[in-house]
Amino acid sequence: MSSIIKLLERIGQESGLTESAIEFETAITESNLNEQLKQTMLNRDIVALEKALDICPDVVCILLPADEEESESEADKPSEDKVDIAAIA
Repeated sequence: MSSIIKLLERIGQESGLTESAIEFETAITESNLNEQLKQTMLNRDIVALEKALDICPDVVCILLPADEEESESEADKPSEDKVDIAAIA
């Protein structure tokens, strides 16, 4: 797994690898990746790469509006424990 991370890091740092198809192919073929990953990278198949690396590319964030403030009469009454902040992962 570290070989693919190092290769992706190198591709991100060296702009010549993304601009030149020959340099891109050379970097991939010279890497220590297995043949399946090399072929996936050469085909620029992002979906197959995500599956091969077993990663979840989608990150979802949901923001919910806060509850309305209680009126004075409700504030004086004893209330049950309430959760003010909730997070879903």
